[in-house]
Amino acid sequence: MTDTLVADARPTGESVAFDWRQGLPVLRVPAATLREPRLADAPAFFDRLTAPPVARYISTPPSSPVGFERFIGWVQHERYLGRHACLAIVPDGDSFPVGLIQLRLLETGFGTADWGFALAEPYWGTGLFMASARVVLDFAFRDLRIHRLEARVSVDNARGNGVLRKLGAVPEGTLREAFANDLHRTDQLLWALDADQWLARHPQADYRSDLPHVRTPETPRVERRPAEAPWRTRLPDLHGGGVTLRELEPVDAESLARLFADEELRRYIPAPPSTPGDFLRFIQWTHTQRATGSVLCFGVVPDGADAAVGILQIHEREAPFCTAEWGFVLGRPYWGTGCFEHSARLLLQFAFDTLGVQRLEARAMAANARANAVLRRLGATDEGHLRRSFLLGGEYHDDVLWALLANDWRRSRPPGTP
Repeated sequence: MTDTLVADARPTGESVAFDWRQGLPVLRVPAATLREPRLADAPAFFDRLTAPPVARYISTPPSSPVGFERFIGWVQHERYLGRHACLAIVPDGDSFPVGLIQLRLLETGFGTADWGFALAEPYWGTGLFMASARVVLDFAFRDLRIHRLEARVSVDNARGNGVLRKLGAVPEGTLREAFANDLHRTDQLLWALDADQWLARHPQADYRSDLPHVRTPETPRVERRPAEAPWRTRLPDLHGGGVTLRELEPVDAESLARLFADEELRRYIPAPPSTPGDFLRFIQWTHTQRATGSVLCFGVVPDGADAAVGILQIHEREAPFCTAEWGFVLGRPYWGTGCFEHSARLLLQFAFDTLGVQRLEARAMAANARANAVLRRLGATDEGHLRRSFLLGGEYHDDVLWALLANDWRRSRPPGTP
């Protein structure tokens, strides 16, 4: 996603560039307004989105208005960082929201994102959600420049799946045990919408967009929080099979820049940092992400080596690491040596036994036979073929979505494994 985008501030017809991270526009449709949530909306969200019929199919909602304040403060901060856009649905004649639609970054630059939604039960079947969803999708594809938008819906949520089908989404896989909250645990269907197809069907925007005022994130009231996990201060060292996984350090920058300059390695991954200085900034970024608890990045150091020769990452998809996604890159001199599989098993054990991950996903380009084979050997299950999900070198490529469940991993370990 570019740092600036152009919105049509109709009815004047003038195009004005603005940085969406400084504040989302207000989108107006017949019978409703969509705007960024505010702390004052917290009591309405609590009253309208915690009823069992609504809460059954969404992640466990906050248990108090103060909890919703924290959620609103979080989405505003994530918007400021360029990782998240959340719009509240406010019907005409009401001052407070009755639902929300969220867009969340899955890929750097918002090339691929996922979206989720919730609506108070009295408004089901009124057409309010479909009108709001079409506007948000148009905004996502037209203004945020997202090229692929995914949604996950429980297999028994007939209303949610029906809405996605009406919007033109395509089901691409069934995700095992991908949804769990305090009320419900089910598989999910993965749906996807493609920007080119959407814009071909909707050549003109059919909503008004008012430019926002610059909005700095609000500060919610403080709730007592649980003690933070030790790994948020520093990642532990993991040893085994002739390899160590440890936190990336500045000493790794030169080694990683040299190994990742290999054209064969770059065939299947987003462009990595190109110089030791760029890698140093990346390493500093990983430390910040680890402190926030959202991304953990280990360096792969074979016995006898001083610097990392590869990287393994875990991204939190559903807090607190119930569902996560992992990725990996290893320098070509170490392919076929067993270094990766030993490293992967150390990471998987840490993910399931320390982080408490219940479902761990990985995406591998469909053409990357080596990566897909190693995921199969690790016990992962192929759960979907994702169309045009990865942009590399100016071309779109399909991905395969793999998943490992915690129970499957534990059953597969030899008896006595620590």
